[in-house]
Amino acid sequence: MLAVGVGMPTFLRTYRGEILRSETSTLRSTIQHARYQAIVRQRAMSLNMDFSEQVYWIEMPDITETNLVLQVLSLSTNALAFADGTVPETASQTDDLSTNAVIAALPTSTRHEMVSPARLLQVQAADDTVTASGTASIVFYPNGACQGGSIFLGGADDDTVAIEVDPMTSLSKLLPNAPMR
Repeated sequence: MLAVGVGMPTFLRTYRGEILRSETSTLRSTIQHARYQAIVRQRAMSLNMDFSEQVYWIEMPDITETNLVLQVLSLSTNALAFADGTVPETASQTDDLSTNAVIAALPTSTRHEMVSPARLLQVQAADDTVTASGTASIVFYPNGACQGGSIFLGGADDDTVAIEVDPMTSLSKLLPNAPMR
């Protein structure tokens, strides 16, 4: 019994640290995915973070949602995209993709909820603006660049890690125990 009592705090600390590492890795993958989608789609992509709900997601800021159909602005007069990736019947009636371009939009399931005890703490933009409540965004551009900044995550025992996103390349790097402002 004594061994269990002595080993349990160490196990819990290790487990909580692993959750923070896993959430950090998932967010870095999402950053890479946002950059990739911006380049491939040739549209700005936004990584949005909601501090009160502890979620983040990717979206195209230049689209508007109407029921299940997403209308992609400025592509063509009849450009449609369905959230589930299905093709509208009108698109199959013609071979002219200039008037019926179909684009598979990002599904709404791209929202990722942070796993406790890991949490989003703040975003420090490249211009040193700090956001720690409400929502914050980092926009990725079709040329591979982004707005840049640092995303701070916290875990148990006051562990913190920052993910720094380079504005020129959109590549991220880890800054363990980085000081927040």
